[in-house]
Amino acid sequence: MESIVYLTIGVFFVGSVLAFLIGHFIEKWASFWVAAVTGLVGFLLSCYIALNLHEHPIFHEFNWFSFGSFKVPLGIYVDNLAILMALIATGIGFLDIIFSRGYMENDESPQRYYFEKLFFIGSMVGLVFVSNLLGLYIFWEGVGLCSYLLIGYWYWKKSAAEAAFKAFVMTRFGDVFMLAGIIVAWVLLGTINFQELNALAIAGAFSVKLGLLISILLFIGAIGKSAQFPLFPWLLDAMEGPTTVSALIHAATMVNAGVYLVARLFPFFDYSHALIVVAFIGAISAFIAATGAMAHTEIKKILAFSTMEHLALMFVAIGVGSAIAGIFHLLNHAIFKALLFLAAGAVIHMTHEKDAFKLGGLIRYMPQTAILFLIGILALAGVPPFNGFFSKDWILAAVYSYGNPVIFWLTFIAAVLCIAYGFRLWFVVFTGEPSEKSKRAREAYPIMLIPLYVLAALTIIIPFFKEKIIHFIAGGAEVHEPFYVDLLVATLTVMAILFGIVFLVYYKRVISTAKFLAHPLGKAINDFLYNGWYVDAAIKWVSKHIFYGSIAKAVEWIDIYVVDGAVNGTAKLSLACWDRCRKIQTGDLIDYLTYFVAGAIVLALIILFV
Repeated sequence: MESIVYLTIGVFFVGSVLAFLIGHFIEKWASFWVAAVTGLVGFLLSCYIALNLHEHPIFHEFNWFSFGSFKVPLGIYVDNLAILMALIATGIGFLDIIFSRGYMENDESPQRYYFEKLFFIGSMVGLVFVSNLLGLYIFWEGVGLCSYLLIGYWYWKKSAAEAAFKAFVMTRFGDVFMLAGIIVAWVLLGTINFQELNALAIAGAFSVKLGLLISILLFIGAIGKSAQFPLFPWLLDAMEGPTTVSALIHAATMVNAGVYLVARLFPFFDYSHALIVVAFIGAISAFIAATGAMAHTEIKKILAFSTMEHLALMFVAIGVGSAIAGIFHLLNHAIFKALLFLAAGAVIHMTHEKDAFKLGGLIRYMPQTAILFLIGILALAGVPPFNGFFSKDWILAAVYSYGNPVIFWLTFIAAVLCIAYGFRLWFVVFTGEPSEKSKRAREAYPIMLIPLYVLAALTIIIPFFKEKIIHFIAGGAEVHEPFYVDLLVATLTVMAILFGIVFLVYYKRVISTAKFLAHPLGKAINDFLYNGWYVDAAIKWVSKHIFYGSIAKAVEWIDIYVVDGAVNGTAKLSLACWDRCRKIQTGDLIDYLTYFVAGAIVLALIILFV
C-alpha cells in the first residue's frame, strides 16, 4: 500500500507537468483532458486506499539525507484522518476541474491554469500524507506557492497581483513562526514525527511550558494558512483570482491545512494547555467573520467571510476537546462551500458581475443555479436535514458543555448569523426585480451544472451516513456526542427569527435599511463590519509606523552610518595612507638614503631599549 500512497501524491505532479507540456506544444485545451484524467485517477486511488485501510495506519519512513550522525527523515503516515483529507482534496478538486472547463472557456493559457491547479491538489495530498513536521512544511510551502500563483492568475490586473502578494506575505509571516516551532521541537524534543510527538505528550515526557511554546508557534502558522484573527485579511483579497480557485482554496485545500495540523497534533496541544488559545482565537474569528458577512455586498467576499467563520468553528470544536466534531464539520463545510463557490462562479460568469446588489431576479433566468445555490445556503445555515446542521449543532453542544461563557456566546452568535447573511445573499441575487445584467444572463452550461448537482446531492446524502462517517474519523473509537434539547430549540428559534427579519428586509422589502445606512452611526457600524473590524487597516498602520517607521528606519540608519560607514571609512583611510605614502616618493636618491638611515636608527634604538 505504501507504493499506492506515493503514487497518489506523484500522479498530480506528473499530471501537472503533462498538462502544461501537452497544452503548450500540442493543443491548449488538451490540458483540460489531462487534468480531468489526473484528477479522476487521484480520487480513485484515494478511494482505493480508504477502502483498504484497516486498523493499522500505512507507515513508511526513510532518511532523506544525512550529515554524519545528523539525519533528516521523511515518510508517509496515512490513517483515517489523512485519507479523509485526501478524499476531500481529490474529490472536490476533480469536480472543480470539470467545472473549470466552462468557467475558464475564454482563458488564453489553460495549460498554465491546469498545471498550477494539479500542483496545488498534489501539494495538499502530500501535506496530509507525510509523517512528520518537516514533510508537512515542505508541502505547506508548496500549497502557499500555488495559492500565490492562482490568486494572481490574472497577473495583468493590479488588484490580482497585489492580492497574491498580500496572501503570500501574510501566510509567510505565520510560516516563519511555524518553522521556529519545528526547529524547537527537533532540537529540544529530538523528533518531529507526529506520532512520536503525541506519544511524548501522552507520556508527559517534557515540560508543559515547552509544549506550550511549540504549540503556539505551530498554531501561528495555522492561523496564517486558515485565515484566522488577525491574519485573515488576505482571504478577502484572494477573491481577485478565478472563482474556481476560490472554491479549491476555501473548500478542499489550503485553508483546511491549519485545521488538519492542530487535529493531527491534538494530544500534543491538549497536554500543552494550548487548546484554550485555539478555542479563543476561533471564537473571536467566527464572530468577526459572521458580522463582516452581514455587511458586505460582493458575492465572493460574503462567502469568504463565511469560510473564515466555519474554519473558526472547527478550531473552536478542536479547542474545546471535540476534534471529531471539528473534522466532521470540515467535511461538511468542504461540500457545501464548494457548492456555493462554484454556483457563485456560475452566476458571475453568466452575468459578469460580482456585486450582489447589482443583480436581482436571477431565479427567472438561472433557475437551476438558484435552487442549487439555495441548497448550499441551507447547508451553510445549519438547517435540518442538510449536512451542515448536524456538525454545527454538535459543535455548539460541545462548546456549551465546555462551560466557558465568552467562547460559547461568540460561537453561538456567529453560528446563528449564518442563516441571516446566507439568505440575505440569496434573496438579493435571485429574487426581486431583475437588473439589466440579470436580464442578459442565461443558465450555466451543463458541464458547470453537473458538479453542482453532485455536491448538492452530497449535502443531502451525508446525514444518512453520519454514524459511519464519525466512526471512520474516530478510527473505530467510541465518540461522545453531547446533546441538549434546550440549546437546539434556542438555536432553531433564533435562526427562525433572523430568517423572518431577513425575509422582510430583503425579500418583501417592507423594511428599508436606507435610513440606518444614512445615519452617521449606522454608516460607521456598517463600514466597521464591512471592513472586517479594520484589522487590515490596523496591520497596515502597524507595518508602516512601527515596522517601517521605527524598526526599518533604525535598520536603515545602521546600514548607512555603521555598515556603509565602516566600508567607506576603510576606503577613505586607504586613500589617505596612499596619499601620504605617495608624497615621500620623490625620486631623489638622497631622500631615500635619509629615510633608510632614519629607519635603521629607529630600529636600533627599539632593539637596544626593548
